[in-house]
Amino acid sequence: MSQTPLFTRESTLPTGWKYSVMRKFAMAISGLVMVAFLFGHWAGNTVLLQGEASFLEYYAWLQSHPLLHYAVWIIIATALLFHLAVGPSHWLKNRHARPIAYKKKQHQATTWAARSMMVSGTVLLLFLIVHIAQVRGWLNFADNQSQVINLYQNLRAGFTLWPILAIYLLGQLALAFHLYHGLWSQFQTLGIHHPQYNHLRRPLAILLGIGIAVLNCSLVLLNLDAVQQFLENL
Repeated sequence: MSQTPLFTRESTLPTGWKYSVMRKFAMAISGLVMVAFLFGHWAGNTVLLQGEASFLEYYAWLQSHPLLHYAVWIIIATALLFHLAVGPSHWLKNRHARPIAYKKKQHQATTWAARSMMVSGTVLLLFLIVHIAQVRGWLNFADNQSQVINLYQNLRAGFTLWPILAIYLLGQLALAFHLYHGLWSQFQTLGIHHPQYNHLRRPLAILLGIGIAVLNCSLVLLNLDAVQQFLENL
């Protein structure tokens, strides 16, 4: 009796990435890891609203737990690299799936956010490079050269410069669009559906996408001296 092989000749494991469902699944898992990190990252950064002393205490706590600190960064870096490796490949393969273009392009059952995933993803990557350079002190905007204090001051000093602030806010706008479509797609890819609750998937994706971006922007804007003075005068 013949036995059906687990993988056919067209879908062997090394070449299985050419199938859209596998690429989508890889994007979904790596995306969810990064979404979890975004919430944790925001929660930790709320100490910025409590002043320099609280920030230094939080930074010292991270330094005293190197295993946890570096384990998180290894996981998120792996997810990000996986996302960067699979995402463009998935986008290009979808574009080349139909070599002859439609005479009249009609975007059915899709959104502007879906059609601009590569654009928002590219903006996010550029923002991430600038943000990491600022956090690590490679872009130094503060006068104080102390390694610990410079990290706190560099964040505040950098955001007083309109190009850096504009890059951050533009990055958060791209994040909102990217998360909206990404999360909505992940619900479908991972089979998270129920006829009674399917209508909530899109509003939930909008809420989470915009919510994370607004929370991140609030940490920056509330740390600006001009905004703090305005709130004190209310």
